[in-house]
Amino acid sequence: MNLHARSDRGTARGRGHHRMVRAGVAVAAVLAVAACSSGGSGSGGSDQDVSLTFSWWGDASRAERYEQALEIFEEDNPGITVQTSYAGFTDYWTARNTEAASRTLPDVLQMDLAYLTEYTEFGHVIPLDEYFGDTIEVDTIAEPLLASGQVDGQTYGLASSASTLGTFVNTDLLDELGVDVPQEGLTWDEYDALLAEISAAGAEHDPAVHGSVDYTQFFWLFQIWLQQNGRSLFDGEQLGFTQDDLATWWGKSAAIHEQNGFLPTKRQEQLSGADAVGVGETAAEISWDNFLVRFSEGQAEPNLTLLPVPADDFENNSGMFLKPGLQLSVAANSEHPDEAAKLVDFLVNDPRVGEIFGMSRGVPASSATLEGVELDELDQQILDYESALEPHLVGSAPPPVAGLSNLEATFTTIAMEVAYGTLTADEAADRWFAEAETALAG
Repeated sequence: MNLHARSDRGTARGRGHHRMVRAGVAVAAVLAVAACSSGGSGSGGSDQDVSLTFSWWGDASRAERYEQALEIFEEDNPGITVQTSYAGFTDYWTARNTEAASRTLPDVLQMDLAYLTEYTEFGHVIPLDEYFGDTIEVDTIAEPLLASGQVDGQTYGLASSASTLGTFVNTDLLDELGVDVPQEGLTWDEYDALLAEISAAGAEHDPAVHGSVDYTQFFWLFQIWLQQNGRSLFDGEQLGFTQDDLATWWGKSAAIHEQNGFLPTKRQEQLSGADAVGVGETAAEISWDNFLVRFSEGQAEPNLTLLPVPADDFENNSGMFLKPGLQLSVAANSEHPDEAAKLVDFLVNDPRVGEIFGMSRGVPASSATLEGVELDELDQQILDYESALEPHLVGSAPPPVAGLSNLEATFTTIAMEVAYGTLTADEAADRWFAEAETALAG
């Protein structure tokens, strides 16, 4: 589905005197992030004007939605303008870490659970609790989601959305390849067999179609698999699983690559910035359910169905959990924390933001924002999927322990070496555990 065909949500901010521009963010001389400048409707550059900076990770469609929302915020708040920047997830955090070291973080930044404790402990973000009930409305947010942004009893990240994992299946492409479309959740063996069947059927397709990208690289999916097997990522401040558990998980990679079930790793890297399922080079994917919008807007405009994540005993232990999709924080170095808090409240609670974003960030965390969502077919599919899953959500997101972001980044890096065959699963698990000890030790 084309972004600009979805009512007016994709309307780029900038029709008129607003326009998106690109600006480099210098990070080690090689990092560039996309930047946007919003002119706003302030009071003509007087001393009363306030300029805020706001950064997030995401793709161009998320940027267009944020820009449209920020135009409304500026119209509602004459004298406040918002300068914006965005990048892919990895580059985004490289830029933020560099800024954190020099205390030049954006006034408002999109926060992830994996980085929350780190940024809190080093004093990079401020508690938002003093703004609750006055500037920031929190009665609209379910307690578990509100608590997910707390460290030592104070709230440093406010959830704007929530999501859970799902299995995406391109039904039209499977029909074209002559592969039966699964009608319900699969076991792990059934899912792996499906990936191999897709690849065999899609070998002569143009472009060639594989089952999926290598799902063993997905840190959060590993958490679900652990919970399905009676373990968890953490037991208090320590790891809640063994090296053998991790080696077993990564050992799945080589077996599926041998059956050509996964997209070749080299091709996966070549597609950086594009989603394999969105361009039609894979017919399945496990990812966050709100990515239904993003994947469906890919070049191939796939027709996707959402199924639960594979589980050997789904009814009794799905291992699945609801995760705060995106959180918002205010930087400690902000010269305008009051106005920054006002922006956070707007992005989390305003129904007009819900209308613009729909479910593309996940299901809105705020009931007020959810009321503003004009459900289209994709949004309704996400909402129906989460509603059906609710009785089966048995796990919980990992606590934001210190070092979580390093553990996740290292997990992805080492998993890629397993996919390339440069490390065995046992070697990879040994290396990750050695690095985990350092990360958890602080």
